[in-house]
Amino acid sequence: MASYTFNGIVAARTRGAAFIQSTPELLAKFVDNGGLSRDLEVVVAQGKAAEDANLGQSVAFAADLAATENVGQSFADLQRDYKAVMAIVRATRDDLDDAGAPAEVISGVDGILGDETAVHIKTIRGEGDSKIKKALKKESQEAVRAEIRKDAGALLDSPAIGEALAARRVDVARLTKLRDDADALAGRLATRVADKAARKAHTAAESAAVKAQSKKWSGIYRILASLKDERVDAILKDATR
Repeated sequence: MASYTFNGIVAARTRGAAFIQSTPELLAKFVDNGGLSRDLEVVVAQGKAAEDANLGQSVAFAADLAATENVGQSFADLQRDYKAVMAIVRATRDDLDDAGAPAEVISGVDGILGDETAVHIKTIRGEGDSKIKKALKKESQEAVRAEIRKDAGALLDSPAIGEALAARRVDVARLTKLRDDADALAGRLATRVADKAARKAHTAAESAAVKAQSKKWSGIYRILASLKDERVDAILKDATR
């Protein structure tokens, strides 16, 4: 299957068509032999469009890479902080039970602890019985982030649980940071999705432009070859190497 990407041949065709356009005697000979000025205009315009899209794709790729690294680190930090807090929540559950806390408070803690397992990266067996981390699908990261945000909010909304947690050095400020970090990660996830969409759009535009230029160039190639001019012959050779 042909690969329609911006490369040296596309650039050479763009330069060559632009040169013929700007050289009166060559343009006149091209038209006399059955070509049209707009044929060359298409080759130039599509070549420039392909180059612009290729540049846009490179920029989008760099942004996507940066966003992915940013999200990966932020997600790992959020998970680590969440696990540390939840370890204390689990211990606090016993404190509340021993202190005879109301059933609804105990039930609330149990509900939060019940959601905890959903946010841990699972492990699977690899070759040689070694354990390897199974990365969460990118779509799952948002679900995990939302779960952490919900649990942090639930802890903040329960004064009874909050008081018991504070005795173990998980104060309102720490819970607020966990909640806010989860909120901030939502924006980073959205940015990554947008960057990937932009890259995909640039790739499609590049492919379409190169394909259109190739089609036009193939259509006028024999006319160009019929000009019997050393300059045009050099252009054709440069555009097919």
